[in-house]
Amino acid sequence: MLRCVIGKRWDNLGSQFPPSVGTTLQRFIGFLIFWAIELPFCSLRPNRLRWLYTFKAWTLPPSVFGLLIYCLVQSRGQLADDDALTGSSTRPRGAALVWLVVGSINSAMGNWSTFIANMPDFSRYAKNPSAVMWTHIIFVPFPAALGGMIGIFGTSCIQRAWGVTLWNQWDLLDAILEHSWSGPARLGVFLLAFCAALFNFGTILGANLLPFASDATALLPAYFNLTRGMWFCCAVSLALMPWKLLASADGFLAFLQGYGIFMGPTAAIMVADYWVVRRGNIHIADAYSSAPGARYMYFHGFNLNAIVAYFCGMMIPFVGFVGTFGISVPRAATRCDEIGWYVSAVVAGVVYVTLCRLRPLENIDKSLSWEELAVQFAKSREVPHDETDSEQGTAETEKEGPEMSIRDDIEVSCVHVV
Repeated sequence: MLRCVIGKRWDNLGSQFPPSVGTTLQRFIGFLIFWAIELPFCSLRPNRLRWLYTFKAWTLPPSVFGLLIYCLVQSRGQLADDDALTGSSTRPRGAALVWLVVGSINSAMGNWSTFIANMPDFSRYAKNPSAVMWTHIIFVPFPAALGGMIGIFGTSCIQRAWGVTLWNQWDLLDAILEHSWSGPARLGVFLLAFCAALFNFGTILGANLLPFASDATALLPAYFNLTRGMWFCCAVSLALMPWKLLASADGFLAFLQGYGIFMGPTAAIMVADYWVVRRGNIHIADAYSSAPGARYMYFHGFNLNAIVAYFCGMMIPFVGFVGTFGISVPRAATRCDEIGWYVSAVVAGVVYVTLCRLRPLENIDKSLSWEELAVQFAKSREVPHDETDSEQGTAETEKEGPEMSIRDDIEVSCVHVV
């Protein structure tokens, strides 16, 4: 975006960082601007960000299809050969093709595993559970698959037209400017970059800052609320120097590609605990109590059944995961890692349910039917929790600090359970 506005002078800035920094001056300036714009939004409660995601939902699809149309025009509707696109003349067949497909799906599940585990952090603000369910059933799998297909077609068209394979959108936008440095091209690239930046902006708020703030508020309610948690996360993100990680930490990137084996058991245990073990019954108010002997304190605050189940699920594909760092491991371990998310999730869920049968948790009332506590709570409520109540709760939270934030979270969580 800055290159489109400033022009070629942006490429010829006088001073540059040494190679040891791991980034260029231009990218660092862009990062700081993006980071600074994000800061004011950390002071807004999630229910006040709906307009941002609505705007993002209306701007992203036209930009994606517009870029695809541009690529099709450049290649006159022709796609590149498979050999030119993949850089290899050999194609997987038989078992190799099956493992490639399974591994790709497993990788996609690993990328989505963070959202699966963190979904309650923002889905709890929905008016009712069905609003969350149908939104995710319809608007998560199909747009994600369509986006991948559009990326493949666009890359193939550009490879056919220009002879270069560009899988990264930012590299493609730079190539467009280098191919045609005209006013319309610069305007088009600016709008495309703006829509892509807006997409990442919303993802950072909803998938990174808000989950961290929710966890920090639950762990240290005397010091954090949602606003403080998001501000703290932004400060830490700058101190970690993420450009340095992307430039030099090959091991860190390998970890990101395979960390689904760590998140799969978490999601599986959460699902098994709510749907199978507790049958949808949670005493919401007790979940916010850390007093000794509280309903959900377990053994000094740790659910031993969940811990054992987590490690049972995670350790099976872990050997294959270690092999991604260049360490020699058996072929069977590598295959297990290629389906690591499935293995870790299924094993953890089954082990957790089994342990809860052999060693029942003391805080479960087996006499309760499915979501009976939620039904009782719904009948006891006299005033519906509408947007006006939500806004009032937000104002009280801002005035009274972390303690009010906890009471507000309890109310919102109860509504989500209902």
